[in-house]
Amino acid sequence: MTANGDIIIEVKGYVAELLCGSISISAKRTFTDRIIRERDLSLVPEWLKRRSPDYVGPEEIKNAWYGENRSISGTMNDAGRPWKSYRDVDDLCHRRGFGSGKGDIGLFEIIVRKGQDEIFRFVPLDPAIETGQALFNMGDVALVWLDPEPLPLPGEGFVAVSAGSWAMGTMLYPVGPVREFSREQLEIPVRDMTNLGIGEDHFVTGLRYRGKDLTGAIVRERDREYYQVSWYSPEKGRWLHMYESGGSS
Repeated sequence: MTANGDIIIEVKGYVAELLCGSISISAKRTFTDRIIRERDLSLVPEWLKRRSPDYVGPEEIKNAWYGENRSISGTMNDAGRPWKSYRDVDDLCHRRGFGSGKGDIGLFEIIVRKGQDEIFRFVPLDPAIETGQALFNMGDVALVWLDPEPLPLPGEGFVAVSAGSWAMGTMLYPVGPVREFSREQLEIPVRDMTNLGIGEDHFVTGLRYRGKDLTGAIVRERDREYYQVSWYSPEKGRWLHMYESGGSS
């Protein structure tokens, strides 16, 4: 709870959760065998079958990984891996923030309030002067580039798997009692996440005010979507689809 005079920052946009963890090679093989065995071949064009006989469409992979908890639990249990949901990976990296895709900061808004009163907001497009609101362009907020997320290196006998989700949502960042909020002291920490096999090179990891990271909490989410699932092959030196094998897997 915040006092009436406290500053709280509301961010609206694509709230994202990125997960990268490790599973055993045997669990990876079991999952791959299953999705190949159960795929719908009628969805695969003949030319693609010839070029990639084991091809499984990304939606089928996502359905198996995210949506069929009982089924994937059985698959992983068969490989000796207790499993309740897709979050049950040995944690290598787990980030929450705002997904921006590739090439630029994504479409979201930052609203600064004191108590129930809005002081001003930052919007992604040029603000309309005639609205009468205190609107500023998102480009006015300084970006702080953090070190890129390192390439995951799981232990011997394991492979790295990346996944995650995004949804239209809202996060709140309490600032606390501030006599006068300085918008010049607000910063957006940004991190390149492409080493995790996810196309997020402008991932917004949160907010920072006067050099200190703010702790945010998700208060609303809707229309959840999921990232493609992929795994990293050290032998090939790149991320692969879950139906693909490479080196030890």
